Amino acid sequence: MSNPDLVAEGTRKAVREAAEACGYKVNLVARSLRTQRTNTILVLVPGIDNQFYPDIIRGLEAQSHSEGFSMILGLTAGKLDREHSYFELISNQRADGLVVLDDGVGNLVDSGVRVPASTVQVLESCCGTSISSVRVDDHQVAAQAVHHLAGLGHRRIAHISGRTTSGVAQRRRQGFIETLRSLELTVHDDLIVNGEYSNVAGAAAMEQLLNHPQPPTAVFCANDASALGAMRTCRQRGLRVPGDLSFVGVDDITDAKFGDPPLTTVHQPRYDIGVKAMSIAINLVRGNRNIETDVVMPTELVIRGSTAAPRPELYFS
Repeated sequence: MSNPDLVAEGTRKAVREAAEACGYKVNLVARSLRTQRTNTILVLVPGIDNQFYPDIIRGLEAQSHSEGFSMILGLTAGKLDREHSYFELISNQRADGLVVLDDGVGNLVDSGVRVPASTVQVLESCCGTSISSVRVDDHQVAAQAVHHLAGLGHRRIAHISGRTTSGVAQRRRQGFIETLRSLELTVHDDLIVNGEYSNVAGAAAMEQLLNHPQPPTAVFCANDASALGAMRTCRQRGLRVPGDLSFVGVDDITDAKFGDPPLTTVHQPRYDIGVKAMSIAINLVRGNRNIETDVVMPTELVIRGSTAAPRPELYFS
């Protein structure tokens, strides 16, 4: 019933058919006591109200199901006390492995928690630790966006970043700055503002940029939600996108396709990220250490209607 390799396929098939005929079900509690494994992975996610997470969660669940594992989903709201309470499932041996979205593992490590070897950090990497990670190259994400805008002729490019505590946001901001410098374009520090990854914060950040004596002609936003909020501010101020300002986001969430106009964005393979993270976690639970444990997934620029060349009178050097 455990698919042992020493049993011939014909014998295995006969046993399964006999078990099905008499209604036999494996006692999972008894099996976990014998094997000291629950075949369950705990997944910690800040929330499900953000369009970014569901595709990753679908990938995680699909892979766990295909491997014969179960998945427990814990919503932490980004709060350390919730992360600690869910982590007790690991310490009480009710789950074998841990997958954490965003920077949750860093929070646990910083608070003195000893996370298990079968832990995978999604979208972040824990510097100075051996914790496995599945992420994208955030410097490259920023470079893809900036190269596109610069290629259209934009020279005064702003950046609406993510929250200041986010390693992802910090790397995208640094990638933005380094790419401008590599293209010999001016970095305007006063055109880099915080957007907190949300529609509301993106809209407020755009107000700040539009009140600048020399507003930008293009904006690279750290995610799609802040870009959509910023574009809404422009419409409310009577400005046209991309006639007056161009926008590039990151993530390629569903709403990006239906923005007004549809948003140019850097696509992240969120479903595949989930599949890969769960595959690594399960391999670690099974004791397989001969696997890649720092996986960088590819990203792709998706060009839609929110970017165009600047009007000649808006062309600043």
